Amino acid sequence: MDNLATKTISKYALLLAVFYGLEFLLKYIITQYVNESSDSILNSYLVNGNMLITLLLNIVAAFIINSDKNRLDIEGKYSVLLTIFYRPIGIVLFLIFVVNKSMNERPVQDKG
Repeated sequence: MDNLATKTISKYALLLAVFYGLEFLLKYIITQYVNESSDSILNSYLVNGNMLITLLLNIVAAFIINSDKNRLDIEGKYSVLLTIFYRPIGIVLFLIFVVNKSMNERPVQDKG
């Protein structure tokens, strides 16, 4: 793999780690607030907020993938779509496209 693929993989590994940390922290705060609250309607909104947090982070990751897809000139529209539904699979598919592009751009060496 070349330098571009290595940098892209490390960028998205860091992105996944930061997003999972942020998601865990926000869900923990919401869960603590739900446990302290006795209002059932508020509790249902907060529980639905957990799903909304995940969806918003997935959409942010999809925008980042889309900008990198356009910058690197990679055909990866399905990776953007998959990222909206489940972030790790979309990112892995995009990284497969990046590695494939970097391997196809390498010059062929003669073994003779």
